[in-house]
Amino acid sequence: MQQQTILPLKEILCGRTPAVLHCADLKGAVSFYMEQWGFSLVQQVPGVVAKLVRESVTVQLCQRRADQPASRLACRLLVNDLPQWQGLGSAAGQANAARCEQGWGAEFGVSDGDGNRLLLVQSAPHRLQRKARA
Repeated sequence: MQQQTILPLKEILCGRTPAVLHCADLKGAVSFYMEQWGFSLVQQVPGVVAKLVRESVTVQLCQRRADQPASRLACRLLVNDLPQWQGLGSAAGQANAARCEQGWGAEFGVSDGDGNRLLLVQSAPHRLQRKARA
């Protein structure tokens, strides 16, 4: 029996730039992002590429060629309202969804069926913003 090799994640900071992710099955990936994660399809070339949007996050899914090796990316994407994303779950067989609190804010990570991870990041309010609210 051949053992499956799990590729390491390559981390990239997208901020508000669209994350470009390759997938083995574009049609299936688009369905997953829309039905499971609530993205809206805004543009598509069937079988080639699809652009999806939710809140401030834009994801561009590209069909991976059969001879192209899989690549797993962890994309840090800025969001305005992290709690609205926390109901999302990862695809079957992938890393569990997880929230991580940091001194600078918080992030929530979920993985799609191709092993790509969306790290949704919300900064903590700046100290001057906190004073203005008080």
